[in-house]
Amino acid sequence: MPCAAYTACSCNPVPHCADWGINGLLCFGTRNAIAIYDTSKRIGRVTHTLHLHSDRVNTVHWIKRPRNTNPYHLKEKELLSGSVDGTAIIWSQTLRRDTMTITYSRTSVLNVGSTVVFADSLQLSEGFDFEFGKLLICTGSINGDIKLWLREEERSHPKHIQTIDYGRKLPMYCRLTHLPNNKCPLLAVALEDASILLYTTRFDADSNVEPSFVKVQRLVGHEDWVICMDFTQDDNGNLFLATSSKDCTIRLWKINETVEESSSDELKLESHRFTTDDKRYNITLESVLCGHESWVYGVHWQPVESGRGTVNRRTMQLLSCSMDKTMIIWKPDEITNGMWTEAVRVGKVGGNSLGFYGCKFSPKCPNGPHGQHILAYGYRGSFHIWKWSRERNKWLPHPAPGGHFSEVVDLCWDPKGRFLITASADQTTRIHAKYKKLDEAWEAWHEIARPQVHGYDVTCLTMLAPHIYASGADEKVVRIFTATSTFRNRLESLNVDYFPSVKAHGAAVPSLGLTNKATYVGENDEDTKNLATGNVYEPPTEEDLTQNTLWPETNKLYGHGYEIFCMAARHDGKLLATACKSTTREHSAILLWDTDTWLQVQKLIHHQLTVTQMEFSPDDNYLLSVSRDRRWSLFKTTDAHYELIAASSKKNNPHSRIIWCCAWTRDSEYFATGSRDGKIAIWPINAIKDITPEMIIDVQNQSVTALCFAPIVGLSFYFLAIGYETGRIEFRFVHPAMTLENGQPNAAFSRRVREYNTSEAHHSTVKRLMFRPTKSCDVYNGLELASCSSDHSVKIHYMSLGRS
Repeated sequence: MPCAAYTACSCNPVPHCADWGINGLLCFGTRNAIAIYDTSKRIGRVTHTLHLHSDRVNTVHWIKRPRNTNPYHLKEKELLSGSVDGTAIIWSQTLRRDTMTITYSRTSVLNVGSTVVFADSLQLSEGFDFEFGKLLICTGSINGDIKLWLREEERSHPKHIQTIDYGRKLPMYCRLTHLPNNKCPLLAVALEDASILLYTTRFDADSNVEPSFVKVQRLVGHEDWVICMDFTQDDNGNLFLATSSKDCTIRLWKINETVEESSSDELKLESHRFTTDDKRYNITLESVLCGHESWVYGVHWQPVESGRGTVNRRTMQLLSCSMDKTMIIWKPDEITNGMWTEAVRVGKVGGNSLGFYGCKFSPKCPNGPHGQHILAYGYRGSFHIWKWSRERNKWLPHPAPGGHFSEVVDLCWDPKGRFLITASADQTTRIHAKYKKLDEAWEAWHEIARPQVHGYDVTCLTMLAPHIYASGADEKVVRIFTATSTFRNRLESLNVDYFPSVKAHGAAVPSLGLTNKATYVGENDEDTKNLATGNVYEPPTEEDLTQNTLWPETNKLYGHGYEIFCMAARHDGKLLATACKSTTREHSAILLWDTDTWLQVQKLIHHQLTVTQMEFSPDDNYLLSVSRDRRWSLFKTTDAHYELIAASSKKNNPHSRIIWCCAWTRDSEYFATGSRDGKIAIWPINAIKDITPEMIIDVQNQSVTALCFAPIVGLSFYFLAIGYETGRIEFRFVHPAMTLENGQPNAAFSRRVREYNTSEAHHSTVKRLMFRPTKSCDVYNGLELASCSSDHSVKIHYMSLGRS
């Protein structure tokens, strides 16, 4: 299975949508898919994207192994995901021994019936090595019920065993665990009336009788919805339940086994009692934690370090996160006789962003103690990680995975291919670059800058020079941005070659302002953060990206009557073409701008509706445009002006639906157009006056939304990448008609050579494809294709076709 060399994506902004496993992998929901992020390296990467859900993923977590398992086998190899599409899926990890690569496949699909809001799982019988016994799964949906499923053997299909209906009350969350010193499972369910119900059942691993849960206790105390819960055990075998609520508090409940009733008249804490499997248990409110100023969305106990039959733990710690944009680590204070107090608080103050939806302690690190990292994710889908620094004795921000949190609409490579810039409806543009150690073969892509944070959804962009780009948004203005010395220094730390000198040190948005203003060294003497220190390169953190990587805005171009929709730049950067949304011939005009004077130099009028894409030919002699009016037009330069030389006609037009995209071959001899009707037409320049396509590729009513030819010349074929509305990406060899050496004509034909499915490519509309500029023109040396999609992700695919 091909794996993208780089994937930038965000976490869905819902609670319980990310989990950090003992295997060192972070899994999280991203739109309709699950991303697996490897945190083992300094610059991690998304190694897999798993797509089978047809709607947004609401919950995902690793299926935990029994605690007394061999430490090697303790690492999770399965995960559970739930979706708005009404299904929950179990994914299993497999090692392909022929390639020594890890793959994930669907093991089971649970048809819950309605939107899955939360899910949890529990290994019922604790065995050794690979004998993990039965698996219990609990799913909650918006129907107001909870369903329990039982899997008898590993990789077998779970069966539905029980439904707990709450009538008009809606369950908010559930957690599963074992009772102290007992193999009986315990189920905690939080309801919308702020209460917590506890269920238990007798379970015998050797019996064929299916477990049936019964309610044993009801916990009250919270004044608003309980959003999150988590269980843990201390060294004495006591079970602790942490519950967080919209009342801004956290409650700690202690569950322990009691042998006999006490007859003492001494004052004691109020407790709840229940009996199961001939054992008596007490539930006591241990503490109420008040420290957050807004809804507490997540709680997570510090992971237990365990081996075969042993449990070794330091002082108990609880991590919490809130919509007040902070995370707190709570510990019992020995001086105050175990009173729980705030030990660490991290986060940010101010701004207009919301807070965190979930938080996690890191698993045990090979070279460090428990809790060396803490993680949270927020409503913009970005991860925030803090790492404990022994040298500085404090928690410091750490690089984290990230990406756009709305559809990615456009992308463009730096003219030399040194970095990739992307634009999104999340109102930001972002720059991605590759770091490569000179003394090692190891390399990794990551986000290095966020030059524009806008007030409107960004719709398009293009590079004019290595240090200048233009962008358009859902407004009538085209904006021009210039790089800063901070960005140049960061590129130098990435071992990038020559970059043009720039004046501004950075940029900032003034109070009550909407334009990025340049700042200079005299105004901001703070050194660029997170650059190379010694021989260690640190990529920028989320905090650094949002605060210190803006580019100043140098020009605004006015002239369009409606929202900017697309743009293109000549390869020499001397001319910029822009177009806007329209329903009339007048507003469908293409405006050409001189990038030296920033004046409008020409208006090209031909189309009747919105121009959907424009492309200058590689030799800059032609400008091609396609439109919603199902037609294309071709303009040729004469005396520094472009004139219409050809256009498709309604009579002989092979496209019967909107033409979404177009592309040029590297030698400027052919161009391609793709439309919603599932047809791709290849047009020759030398016979353009005949307005007859060289060939038509019919992809059987699959809407074509993106096209790009590989930057290769001198071969008898062209390599074409095709993006579809379904998210798939297909690659074809396109052979134009030609005359053979013996004088015989050879008809044009195309051949599909490769295809990426919705897990390998995207699971929603592919918006743009672009091959990375390369000095080599040989396809066999490898190609890198950047793609962006409505599924909020950006991917860079590496491919080598070989000489076979």
